[in-house]
Amino acid sequence: MKILIVCSDFPYPADHGARVDTWGRIKVLAELGWKIHLAVCGKEKPSEADLEAVSAYVEQVKLCDRRSKLADFMHATPMQARSRDELRHVDIDGDYDYVLLEGDYVYPILDNPKIRHDSVILRVHNDEAVYFKALARSTNNVIHKLYYRMESGKFARLQKKMLEKVDKYLFISNKEFETFQRRHPSAQSLFLPPPVALGNFSSGTFQRKNVVFIGSLFMPNNREAIQWYLANVHPLMLKEPDYKFIVAGNSRKMSLSWLEQYDLTNVIVHDTPKSLDDIYKSGYLFVNPMRNGAGVKLKTIEAIQNGLPVISTSIGYEGTGLVDNEHILIADDPEVFYRKIKHLFDNPHSAKALVDSSQNFLRKHYNHKEVLNGFIRSLTPIYPIKQVQ
Repeated sequence: MKILIVCSDFPYPADHGARVDTWGRIKVLAELGWKIHLAVCGKEKPSEADLEAVSAYVEQVKLCDRRSKLADFMHATPMQARSRDELRHVDIDGDYDYVLLEGDYVYPILDNPKIRHDSVILRVHNDEAVYFKALARSTNNVIHKLYYRMESGKFARLQKKMLEKVDKYLFISNKEFETFQRRHPSAQSLFLPPPVALGNFSSGTFQRKNVVFIGSLFMPNNREAIQWYLANVHPLMLKEPDYKFIVAGNSRKMSLSWLEQYDLTNVIVHDTPKSLDDIYKSGYLFVNPMRNGAGVKLKTIEAIQNGLPVISTSIGYEGTGLVDNEHILIADDPEVFYRKIKHLFDNPHSAKALVDSSQNFLRKHYNHKEVLNGFIRSLTPIYPIKQVQ
């Protein structure tokens, strides 16, 4: 079978949440024997090395330019979708069994004359209306706040338009899937967990008292999370012997001066590291102190895969299905957050039991290949999908 995957960003290297999800799915579909074509309308042109890496799984890549102009700010379509308007005209084959849209941003592809709407599946990375409203709460920049609020309203209207053209949905968030299913029971919708390498879990050593946060440092909700931790939890942690707070992520060359207002004693920042492996290995536990957001915070799942127990706010584990005190520890109050970190510091056996439990949960419930294969079979039950060995 043949599928077109439409992306708002080149999916490789898989160095942030959406790319991790999309790239993992591309590899799964290739393993299931699909012929894959990509249509990408991103901000930056991929390097030859990245194109070559993708060619191991993808037969053809179609690139189009992402273009923004000031007038788009007043358009009824969200700027994130409007800037990808070239997807309407991108030259693609017309004989795809399915067209997989990686998020609402690529909405313009639905106006491409070679796309059959009955073949379209939408991967819902976030409820974008909720997500942009959360970004508005996270930033103090007045212009950014206005932009996020406007995009939120536009995405709410766009989602209604999507329902007129798309009836097949794959949600990354179990919470958002259940909400959508209640509201739109006639749509073919399913919770599809993010891809997890089920045979490739790491084990923590619980030696160094390093608290780790990894996330895109240019995103206002991640900045807000780090700032909340530095302002409220970090001062309490400084009395713990050998404690360090390790922050890592891609800054997109934006200034990190927003960190300077806090006490950075025992804080180590890795700006746009080439690899996260050693950072995960150095950690004792992972914190996800998100205050605002939507969808699934893949940083929580990735930390568990890499052998770190997770302490999170309620927002940080939404949609994952993980259970408080069984797979993850949840705290929204700074003092409670601190006490839960200290408890794991003082009880490495509890830390190991927590991460073992969470990894077992992922093994049982996060089989991306099995769920995706089953969904496709439900759409085309007479077609035998042959897995590539």
